[in-house]
Amino acid sequence: MNLYLRKTNAASTKLVQTLALALLLFSGISSASLLMKPINDSDLEYNHTMLTGNYIDSVTTPEEILGFPVGQRIAEPYQIEEAIDIWSGQSNRIKVIEYARSHEDRPLFAVFISSPSNLARLDDLESQINRLADPRNLNEKEAQAIINQLPAVAWMAYSIHGNETSGADAAIAAIYHLAASEEPSIAELLDNMVVVIDPLMNPDGRDRFAKSLEQYRGTAPNVDDQSLLHRGDWPSGRTNHYFFDLNRDFFYLTQPETRGRVELINRWRPQLMIDGHEMGPQDTYLMGPPRQPLNDNIAPSLQKWGEIFAEDQAGAFDKKGWRYYTGEWFENWYPGYSNYAEYRGSLHILYEQSRMAEDGVRRPEGTIQTYMESVHHQFVSTMANLTSLATHSKAMYADYWQSRKQNIASFGKFANRSYVILANDNHGRIETLVDRLLAQNIEVYMATKDIQVKNASNQMGETLNNTLVTAGSLVIPNRQPEAPLVAAILEFDAKVKREVLVEERQRNLRDGSSVMYDTTAWNLTMMYGLPAITVPFNMTKDLMPYEAPKEPINSLDSSAIMWSVDGADDRSVAFAARLMEQDIKVRIVDKSAEFSNQKLNRGSVVITVTDNPNKAMLVDQIKATADELAIEVKSLSEGLGDRDLPDWGGQHFRLLSKPQLAIISHGAFSSYDVGATWWSIDHNLGIRHSQIDQAALTRNDLRRYNTLLMPTNYGQLNKSQLSALKVWVQQGGTLIAHAQSAGSLATKDGLGSVRQIGDTFEKSADYDISLQREWLSLQDNVEMKDVMQHTLNTEVAYPWSDTPKPLSKDQLKKRDQWQKRFMPSGAIVAGRTDQQHWLTFGVDETLPLLYGDQPVLMSDDKSEAVVRIGVISPDDSSSAEQASNAFGWSTIPTGHKLTVRMSGLLWPEAAQRVANSAYLTRERLGRGQIILFSGEPNFRGSTRGANRLLLNAIVYGAGLGTSAKVEL
Repeated sequence: MNLYLRKTNAASTKLVQTLALALLLFSGISSASLLMKPINDSDLEYNHTMLTGNYIDSVTTPEEILGFPVGQRIAEPYQIEEAIDIWSGQSNRIKVIEYARSHEDRPLFAVFISSPSNLARLDDLESQINRLADPRNLNEKEAQAIINQLPAVAWMAYSIHGNETSGADAAIAAIYHLAASEEPSIAELLDNMVVVIDPLMNPDGRDRFAKSLEQYRGTAPNVDDQSLLHRGDWPSGRTNHYFFDLNRDFFYLTQPETRGRVELINRWRPQLMIDGHEMGPQDTYLMGPPRQPLNDNIAPSLQKWGEIFAEDQAGAFDKKGWRYYTGEWFENWYPGYSNYAEYRGSLHILYEQSRMAEDGVRRPEGTIQTYMESVHHQFVSTMANLTSLATHSKAMYADYWQSRKQNIASFGKFANRSYVILANDNHGRIETLVDRLLAQNIEVYMATKDIQVKNASNQMGETLNNTLVTAGSLVIPNRQPEAPLVAAILEFDAKVKREVLVEERQRNLRDGSSVMYDTTAWNLTMMYGLPAITVPFNMTKDLMPYEAPKEPINSLDSSAIMWSVDGADDRSVAFAARLMEQDIKVRIVDKSAEFSNQKLNRGSVVITVTDNPNKAMLVDQIKATADELAIEVKSLSEGLGDRDLPDWGGQHFRLLSKPQLAIISHGAFSSYDVGATWWSIDHNLGIRHSQIDQAALTRNDLRRYNTLLMPTNYGQLNKSQLSALKVWVQQGGTLIAHAQSAGSLATKDGLGSVRQIGDTFEKSADYDISLQREWLSLQDNVEMKDVMQHTLNTEVAYPWSDTPKPLSKDQLKKRDQWQKRFMPSGAIVAGRTDQQHWLTFGVDETLPLLYGDQPVLMSDDKSEAVVRIGVISPDDSSSAEQASNAFGWSTIPTGHKLTVRMSGLLWPEAAQRVANSAYLTRERLGRGQIILFSGEPNFRGSTRGANRLLLNAIVYGAGLGTSAKVEL
């Protein structure tokens, strides 16, 4: 169903208004008798004109289309679409491209504005721009010839956050001004420039916010920025349909708005890309350039041009008497904003206008800044930047050409480095990663045979003497045209200057503030949970360009006794879930097996004939589901496992139960995490589920669900809500909680035995013994003579025998209070996983985990620590101590080391605090179970490794972790 049904036109709107007024007059009821007329406030009058000069009469004005002057109030998405549609038919300076559709089926447009002659040769211009981008096939003379004839190209984008509305309204003014102005300066600008205006980057979010404004609008103007009119309510209009922040998605590419936008931006490689935002209502106006930390992979020439453009933009504001600033909180380290284009050679400029959602906002100095003024600021910035580009375009092209040559230089910055993603059986996840790389024009190769490499470094920071790159591994040489972006998203650690770290630590200690605006780690292989290495040379031999695998042709043997898909592949979880939705009984193998000479990885999904005796279409349903997921099905005709491997009737073939899901949301729940969880279910599984309001939790019949998800909640459930959940779990439910929700359950007033670290210091030794027990359960250290001797052994070693004296409760508490100050804003840490637990199906022994300022969970013998922080490995260094090494509450086994940090800023104090803590726990409560994630397992839809843990919990939890229910 098309959800976008609000499109109308100005004529029909005026007709409805006229009829309504006539009906009102006819009925003899005056509007004054219904609502009081507001008192006039002269401070709300904005007496400056945004659109000046002469305009072509045949081009309809914005006011005629909207029904009000542009900037007086926000234009809704359907009105912006209508304006673009009208103008594209009236002006020969406009060509419109629809580059995507939102989840709610609203169109996203790129409006190309230039002279008619330039618009007529857009295909040729695009081709020449892309020729200039690849110096491998171009010499200096050819490059200069292209530069001489290319017009400037600008991409002007607005309101990626739907409740930051002024940018899109300024875009309306800019489109009209460029398309209809009769001023010679505009004609000259368009003769030498292609302006691409992306006026509505998040139509679903803007529509949601527009509805909120309509809902909370009164008769009198509202200038209180605390009111619901200005702030909106849950989940606000900032995000898209699935509550994703689209301005963090530019290389993760999870959302349709981003994928379409990036594809078109990458084709046009604009010289200038602006991104029009808003910030706090009591602020002023921020413009580029940013301050440190700056990502080391951005070309220095772009920083130079950023300062030049800022001078022109600041001058334009000075003329108007408008206040502004640059830098301050604006850093440029994380490459996932719209500034990803900088890594491809574009100058990126951020606009941050103080937010006036409607009417205006009263400021501390007593004045009111109106919404129209905020739109005017964005419009003036737009025109100032376009004027600067017109002046400097040729010099910027020359710098661009020089930078592109450096990207492929044999002795350049990116010359001697290749990134390798090692071959593995998780084909679905690998294909998703390759899709993201290819979408950015990154060149990907495959090893055609096994390759031995020396001195490679792994994700744990170790340099390896020899590494085997097996055939089928992916190789991404850094020396290629998109080298800066390749390095930015694939290098294991982003470089940062020492002075930045000094300032960060000083600010943290002084007042708890930070110079970091976003997460400090984002390596794509780690986010995806895929094993990778960095090779210190440019790999070229025994490689072939990546070719997508052909979809399997599943020809199932109808006489088989069971059919299976590989549990190493993430798509196997969807296979199981979608078959259960069709009421097919499904099993899972919790141990590696082999039947009919075909190997099954741990976690493989199996459908047997004996479980489904009356399913006449069983084989057809299995095939259709597998084909839909492009996953291979194995037909197995024997149930006897090879030697000691599982047989099909034994305990390792575990029956699953169909998940009946609900996500608890609203209230103080994080809309980001609710959305990421919701999207993960829809995107990865496509099965039915519900969202239920926290406020109605005790009134709902929870018996309808066997699995409840609690995303991050910044509030607390009340006692009656906790009691209802406890009873539900005890009766057989699976409760899955993330981050702060998990933290609220991990208290003495919560549910279960897991605790936050601050509540465990009285029993720290018991937690350490549980840790040692887990470690010893994996060791092969049985001495036969000691076990089989007849006399009493008086020298038995206990886990606590050689440990140093533990710290006291007060010492641990004092240390923890200090360590808390240094918790990361987003670093990647090493998780060690329990490879015998069903929650870790499809997950490697070491799992990179994105870790922020989140609850530090502690698990003892009453619960299962499925994933802990830190990887224990032998310490071969000469400084390795002979006794156990203790820090805080836990100890490291003798002769071993613990690796915690993988990427990003993780202060040593924070590393000590989280080391050996639990990231994922599971424990029984009555007939049900509680599963706690310390963090958000599907952060921005891109922590694919941790998300597999979540999918396992969602789909397998009802069958594997609770008491089996027999239907009589």
